[in-house]
Formats: sequence, structure tokens, C-alpha cells
Amino acid sequence: MGLFSSLINRKFKNIAGDRYEEISRRYREFLLLPEEFVLPEVHSILMPIDRFSGEIPEELYETLSAYLGASVTLVYISEKRTLSLIEQTLGKEEAEKLKRAKIEFAEGMLAKIAPRLEELGLRVERRYFIGSKGDDVIRLMGEGFDLLVVSRSYGSEVTRTSPVSPIVLKIVQHLDKPVLVY
Repeated sequence: MGLFSSLINRKFKNIAGDRYEEISRRYREFLLLPEEFVLPEVHSILMPIDRFSGEIPEELYETLSAYLGASVTLVYISEKRTLSLIEQTLGKEEAEKLKRAKIEFAEGMLAKIAPRLEELGLRVERRYFIGSKGDDVIRLMGEGFDLLVVSRSYGSEVTRTSPVSPIVLKIVQHLDKPVLVY
């Protein structure tokens, strides 16, 4: 912790004065140790997307370029409960129309994002299926992915009072792997 103490000491020595030791002792648990500063190796990335995810920011592509050679699984999950409700209320034919429209939309999004990732030297796999956005992402992460990259609006729109969707909060709370929320 010597490096971090010296950085804090240089930064705050004229501000905190004699209180530096007390501040350092109280906030020691919030400082990273040198061994915690090491980035985990990332060979496989799960990136769920949906209609709420929106455009991928350029900064995210730049960040993902650091994982040269990693494989990225782009997955579009349509909510099974939504399709079931449409089928129950409007009939099987309308549910099939919605399903086809969702597949077409998903393929368009996957086709737009995949080439950009491949340009960065990443191997990309595209998947589409019907299930539960939260539960299936948690299940997929348990299958050996090293990193989850997810939009803060994955699963629902965000608001001023809720800047991260409830589905993303649920996913993050159930994972012990690194998560990058953009």
C-alpha cells in the first residue's frame, strides 16, 4: 500500500494536514492494494443487446479493442412472457407476426454491431433466442464467460430516477464476474 499512501500523501498533505493519518486509517479499506490493481484476463465476452440498448458508444468499441483476440458472443434475447401475453390477448397469428418482427430487428442490430467488433480483432458469435433477459444472461455468464458488457438500459428504458434498468441491477447483483455497464 506504499504507492497509494504516497500518492494520497502528496495529493492531500497540504489539505488534510495532521489529519492525514486518521483519514488514511479510516479509508484504507477503500484503497486498492497493488495485487487488486491487476486486470483480469479476458478471453470471452458476453454482450446482450436489445431494443433498449441503443447505439453502442464509440468509447465502448475503444475499450473492447484492448481485448484483442477475445471472443464476443452478441446475444439478443426476446422476452418469452411478452410473446405469451400477445398470444393470449391477440392470438397466435399476431404473436407470430411480432416474433418475426423481433427476429428481423435482432438480426439487423447484430449485423450492425458484429462487423465493428470484428474490425477490432475480436471473434464474434451471434445468437438470438426467446427466454428471460435477466435469468438467461445470468445463466450464460455461468457457462464460462470472463466479462459481461451490458447497456445500462438493457431490458427497459431508464429514467432520471432510475438511471440503470432493474434487469441490469438484478444481473449485476447475481454475478461474481467483471461487468462493464455502458
